[in-house]
Amino acid sequence: MKTIVKGGNLVIPYEGVKRADIMIEDGIIVAIGNDLNEHNAEIIDATGKHIFPGAIDGHSHYGVYGSLAEDYYKTSRSSAIGGVTSVINFMRSSQSYKDQLPTEIGIGENESIIDFCFHLGIMTNKHLEEMRSYVNEFGSTSFKLYLGYRGQEQSRFGTDRLLDDELLLDIFAEMNSISKDLILAIHCENVDMGKHYTKKYVDVPDRNELIFFEKYNPDIVETESVVRCATLALHYDAKITVVHMSAGTSMQALEKMTHFNPDIVNVETCPHYLLETVDNKKGLGAIVKPPLRYKEDNELLWEGIKKGIVKFVGTDHVSIFWKDKFKNGYDIDKTVLGFGGAEFMFPLMLSEGHFKHGLPLEKIAELTAANTAKTYGMYPQKGTIEIGSDADLVLVDLEKKLTIDANTIPINSDYTIYEGRDIQGWPVMTIRRGEVIAKNGEVVEPKTKGRYIFRKAEPVGTAPLVEAAVN
Repeated sequence: MKTIVKGGNLVIPYEGVKRADIMIEDGIIVAIGNDLNEHNAEIIDATGKHIFPGAIDGHSHYGVYGSLAEDYYKTSRSSAIGGVTSVINFMRSSQSYKDQLPTEIGIGENESIIDFCFHLGIMTNKHLEEMRSYVNEFGSTSFKLYLGYRGQEQSRFGTDRLLDDELLLDIFAEMNSISKDLILAIHCENVDMGKHYTKKYVDVPDRNELIFFEKYNPDIVETESVVRCATLALHYDAKITVVHMSAGTSMQALEKMTHFNPDIVNVETCPHYLLETVDNKKGLGAIVKPPLRYKEDNELLWEGIKKGIVKFVGTDHVSIFWKDKFKNGYDIDKTVLGFGGAEFMFPLMLSEGHFKHGLPLEKIAELTAANTAKTYGMYPQKGTIEIGSDADLVLVDLEKKLTIDANTIPINSDYTIYEGRDIQGWPVMTIRRGEVIAKNGEVVEPKTKGRYIFRKAEPVGTAPLVEAAVN
């Protein structure tokens, strides 16, 4: 049976807003136009609502501090309430992903109500050897390098490679031999510089304050690594994403690069780096890496969005409860990293981006869906409202206002760093591949579960890496 979403204002990435109906069949958009009708079609009345492409969280970490299955179950549902219809999770391990991917895909397809895929952390020689099979057999076209864990390879992961520039170049070489569509997400951090700054504050009394975590890793620790990785990416013509960019100086440095190319160097930030600072009311509960910074960093990142340097947002979501955050004590050196936020990404970007920073609605759709889909090989199946695209839609009441707390959405945690923020513009219905999965702040259990997203990459054979000089 067909479904028609009638009377809404469609927010089309890169185009604008237009009034039109949407016809859906078998989870796909099959028609867009005025006054669409079909005998026996199910009608969804969207009168007065704005319809966005389903948001894509391109940066999430399910199952880090708890059960993977539980996280897929709970976080996919809370994310759906917040307008998210697809998620890309990070998978990191010293084991072969050919052994792990079928298991994790099975868990996701059993528990999740939103669609999903993975970025695979390249941490061993085995991973390098198997990259081509990850692409061909599993449609995994995005990878991850954790420069922030250099020096902890054996103790933390039991890997046989240093997470360093040699590995970075080996990954570039392998990517370029497989497909130019592949992309490497990089956690940019100069850990040696971080050690230098951390030592400066070891003897400071009363340093159990959030601001000192930023002093451990000030902006230059990120910015130096961002510039170096961007320079190498441009030199080797290999696509990267600078994930969770936090520092205004990083944006300024990229802006000043003579040959900066946003099609090669993609930049992601997170809502917490756009909105929150070292003064966050949750104190050490807001510890994350890279750290929260200052108001001027917030504003420079918003500038980066307006200038097209910062291309999209992810959440760096990790489900954690307060007691687990401080299982080693309320101590800045022992606090566990990370916090949740997937559920609030879309409404925060809509409220803060559109109503407070003047971004047009289509820009919000680009930041939360289209650009992520394009960067990671899912467009136009995901991330837009077009004939032939998956019917992933979010119906929004732009007048609806809410104040965030830990109970606004049934999140897989007992606290949020966004507590007390007033939001204007809220999802009132989320549709994933034609099925309603959330309505008016509650989950609607669909007939089908989330589906693994198999991404395709155009092969280039086994051509050797060509080093493109940066003039």
